[in-house]
Order: sequence, then C-alpha cells, then structure tokens
Amino acid sequence: MARGKPEFLDELAERAEADLKTVDRHRVAFKLNAIVAVTRHTAEKVADIIRVAPQTIWRWAKAYKEEGLGGLQPKPKRPKPSKLTKEQKGQALKWLDEAKTPDGRHAHWTLEKLRQAFIDEFNVELGTTTIWTWLRKEGRKLKVPRPKHYKADVVAQEEFKKKLPRSRKTTRMP
Repeated sequence: MARGKPEFLDELAERAEADLKTVDRHRVAFKLNAIVAVTRHTAEKVADIIRVAPQTIWRWAKAYKEEGLGGLQPKPKRPKPSKLTKEQKGQALKWLDEAKTPDGRHAHWTLEKLRQAFIDEFNVELGTTTIWTWLRKEGRKLKVPRPKHYKADVVAQEEFKKKLPRSRKTTRMP
C-alpha cells in the first residue's frame, strides 16, 4: 500500500516549480520535476517511471526542504589520499630510473614486480592499475624489452648490423 502524502509536499511542489524556472542544471531540474510529480502521482509510480527507488525521491524532497536548491546539487567528492608518501614515491621512481631493485640488483620492472616491491619495502599494498595510473601521472612508462624469437640467428643479425650504413647503426629503432 502506498504511503500517504505529507502536507508539506504541496507547498514544496510550488516552490520546486518556481525554482525549476531558474535552474539550468539538468540533474537538479530532474530532481525538482520528480518532487513536483509526486504531488500528482504516487511516489512509487514516479519512481518506476524515472527508474529510481521511491525512497530516493523522498530523500530528494527532504534535502530540498532543508537546504533548498543546494540540497539537490551534487556533492563534491574528494580523492582518496595516497598510501605512499612523497619520499616512497621518489624512491620508487629512482628504482625505475636506475633499473635497480631496492637492494641494488639490476631489474626489469613490471607492474607486478613493482607491486611486490612496495609490499616488501614499504608494507603498502597497491593494485597494478593504481601503480600504472600513478606512473602515467608522473609521465613514466615501464620499459618493455623487444621480444627475441627463440629461432633467431644472433650471428646473422650481428652481420646484418655491420652491413648497415653508418647513419643507421647509430639510430635506435623503436
């Protein structure tokens, strides 16, 4: 059975209709229209049409009653703080630049190896996507070696390099 309409809803709908004429933000207008529609139809019917839960419309109405248009505006969301400190990030970038592990051995870094190094060195667990995103923001990419075919003839490749003109020898190929 549908819940009865509270008395405040009619005056709220009038206020919402007046505010609708001044608002240009689509989401706010959408919510105001839903509040107005509940005065003419049941909340369940309106909710079904706009594909939200009836409680959502009541929540919008309550926020609008208490805060006005500001209650219907989307709330700003803050990003999560980084699990790594600036010093730890700097140290990790140094590992990548020098291609060395924390203990000084040569390393070819992958996202998974870097993730494991964060766990081992800093006791911080990050996902590979998080690490990849952070590296991109820092303007870095993990260097990937060119694959070598298992049937490649190393001697023939070296002879070919010797036959190349001088300008081609010094140019690095991608």
